[in-house]
Parts: sequence; structure tokens; C-alpha cells
Amino acid sequence: MGKIRRKFDIQFKNEVVQAIQSGTFTLNQVCQEHQLSRATVERWLEKATQGTLTARPSLREKALEKEVDKLKAKVGDLVMQIDLLKKFHQELAAKRSVDSSVITLRNLAQFQRDAKP
Repeated sequence: MGKIRRKFDIQFKNEVVQAIQSGTFTLNQVCQEHQLSRATVERWLEKATQGTLTARPSLREKALEKEVDKLKAKVGDLVMQIDLLKKFHQELAAKRSVDSSVITLRNLAQFQRDAKP
């Protein structure tokens, strides 16, 4: 059976680092109080001094980011399709108004007059 890994949030890590750096607690006291390994706390201290002690995104956050990217791409495709359909509709409406004419009883005489030689 494998070892159970504990995960600590960034706020807890920062509190531990600040307690040691301020001199409130020693490294050994913090390790005993929170049941932490010395190497882990030393790694946190090193990262804090380098400025790289930051929170990693969780697996759920990574999955949600992938889904958001996929949905943004889909929205972009749909926007392009809508724009294309709008242009097609405008051109079709313009062509209908120019090329076609509706013959009704009111304007029948006009078309018959134009058709005679």
C-alpha cells in the first residue's frame, strides 16, 4: 500500500514560512507541531525566498481550462458561420430585388406592353 500524500494550500505554506522567517517558531517546532518533514518545510522556505512558492492549478481547474478553450474555439467557428450566412442572405435579398419581379393583375399590362415588338 502506498504512502498517503498530504496536500497543503498556499496559504498554509505561507503561514509556516512566515512563522519561521519572523523567528516566532523554529524549523523543528513547526515540523513537530504540524507533523511535517524537515525537507518539505526547507523546500517551502527555499521557494519562498526565490519567489516561486505559488499554488498549482488542480486537475479540475486544468480540465475546466481545456473545456473553456474548446468552447471558445467552437464559439469562434459559429460566429464565422453566422457572419457567412448573413452575407449570403444579404446578397440573396439584393439579387431577388434586382432580378425578379412579381407579376400581379395590377402590373400585368405593363409587362405585356414591354413584351410586344
